[in-house]
Amino acid sequence: MFQAGTSCVEGVHRFNFEAGYYVCRFECSPFYSHHAQNFCNSCKEMDFVLYHPGKKELWLVEVKDYRFNARPKVRDLVEKLCRKVRDCLFLLRTAALCAPEEEPAEGISLRDIARMSLQAKRIRIAFTIELARTGLFPPKSLLATIKDLLYRQIRFIDPDMLCLPITESGGIGPWTITSAGADHSSRIQKRIEEARLAHEKEAKLAQERARHAQKQAAKKQKKARKSNVPLWKQRAEERQAGMTGNHADRRKKNDSTTP
Repeated sequence: MFQAGTSCVEGVHRFNFEAGYYVCRFECSPFYSHHAQNFCNSCKEMDFVLYHPGKKELWLVEVKDYRFNARPKVRDLVEKLCRKVRDCLFLLRTAALCAPEEEPAEGISLRDIARMSLQAKRIRIAFTIELARTGLFPPKSLLATIKDLLYRQIRFIDPDMLCLPITESGGIGPWTITSAGADHSSRIQKRIEEARLAHEKEAKLAQERARHAQKQAAKKQKKARKSNVPLWKQRAEERQAGMTGNHADRRKKNDSTTP
């Protein structure tokens, strides 16, 4: 079980979760990616779902890093984040009843975390957001506006909702943050491996197509050379080879010379 000393990579950050918390990543679940994700034209999820059986505490954690992308529109971002919370809570209840047993690349299965979460007495929600320093408003001011808009929507679920920069969230939530370095999450590593295998397969097919094209070109070239020989000379060569000169013998000769 994914419990003590759990560590997960998200983007360029590594989240080191406190002992006692079970961790689930919905994106690692085939039940989510093959079925639930397409429900109602798109069902969103939070990056991490944590549960502590002793505290009976359920955490929904979202990680957004906009330092390398254009700043999002505030109201669009707030709507998107609120939808993630709503869809995640729906998925937990649904998965507790409908999800099969799975062996995800990271964390425990969606079914396991969903069934454990039914015992939760408190839901905690954390939005960890990094904003670029470009733009009219400074990151802290813009993040304060985002937090205020989120709080109006989320406070009935978690009046102590967190909304703060990624690197400042460590210690406030049940995790610490370190640099991921060159590491990738297991699910991303799996995708990289699948892409490598697909590239190798495509290269092999390309080689086979090239060999087939070469054979076809050789046949055409051989046929072209033969067509340049006068018909009377072709028939004379056939008679010298002991052939009767009928169509059946010529078919046998062509079949025997075909690679």
